[in-house]
Amino acid sequence: MTASDRRTFLGATMAAIATARSARADRTRPQGFFAPAEEAPHARTWMCWPSTAAIYGGPGAYYDDVQATIGRLAAAIAGFEPVAMAVPDEHRAAAAAACGPKVELVSIPTDDMWARDNGAVFLIDGKGNRAALDLHFNGWGGKQRHDKDKAIAAAMAAHAGCPLYDSSLTGEGGGIEYDGEGTLLLTETCWVNDNRNPGKSKAEIEAALKADLGVEKVIWLPGIAGQEITDDHIDGVVRVVRPGVLVVSGVEGDTSQWGALMKERRAILNATTDARGRSFTLAEIPWSDTFRSTREDFFSGYANFYVGNGAVYTPQFGDPARDRHAAETLAALYPDRKVVVLDVDRIYENGGGIHCVTQQEPVG
Repeated sequence: MTASDRRTFLGATMAAIATARSARADRTRPQGFFAPAEEAPHARTWMCWPSTAAIYGGPGAYYDDVQATIGRLAAAIAGFEPVAMAVPDEHRAAAAAACGPKVELVSIPTDDMWARDNGAVFLIDGKGNRAALDLHFNGWGGKQRHDKDKAIAAAMAAHAGCPLYDSSLTGEGGGIEYDGEGTLLLTETCWVNDNRNPGKSKAEIEAALKADLGVEKVIWLPGIAGQEITDDHIDGVVRVVRPGVLVVSGVEGDTSQWGALMKERRAILNATTDARGRSFTLAEIPWSDTFRSTREDFFSGYANFYVGNGAVYTPQFGDPARDRHAAETLAALYPDRKVVVLDVDRIYENGGGIHCVTQQEPVG
């Protein structure tokens, strides 16, 4: 299984799509709406059921284990907040068995599990109102079929009862990190890229993202295009903890292409400020270089954690020292939340992590 064939396509039921389309608003985001920080209170967490066995080598033990892993993560999150799992009707029994009784199963066709990328980005206005933004998922730049995945954002908005706004851009939720106070971080390689936004300049993309997300300052970081399916999403390497505080990944002294890139990113972040003029504090969580999995595409970074209501969800890879360091660092960064450590290797073997398979819907 290659990186380019491990994620696929899907969409919402015809009724949900019709409802969402009827609620779809003008392309321009209304004044006052913005994307709140991930640590802000959630109404629920959204996830997607991996429904295409062919992505995982066909029906069998490995595919079953992928589904069981998603169910285990959903059940863990549901211990702290509501979870809505988008699942096709024909997979409902399997999803119910894996997720347990606390997870709401929402009838939305799915191909795969990457809710962060194919789902809606939710917005609030601070007055109790919510909206949803559609970034027009296109299979990470046409690297896979996405007939159904591209409709999931509309179905999520319909279920949440939110108006849906169209971005003028194509991209993914995993390609943006925002602090809820005007600052946006992202890599150039997955936005200024003709496989998503052909003919658009960096300035045009920045202006559109400011309008879409209600941000004031965009911090562009370099990335590497084509090395993996996302063209180097920000949420695998740099994460917002709170305004002015970031988690950065990598290994000190790494001389590889990725290590050199992280050194450059750190230098940029150390030399700039956020939208409110704060310098950044960088918390280092090195990736693991010892792990259980033998899969070629295994993603061993801890930065792809997820912040929920009352808890932070992080992987453990079987590297005692690095696993412990990641959990202890997150505990110090989020003293008001429990750190939930999970074996979710089947997610990380397929090019993403906990953050990639979750999408928060904020309280209005």
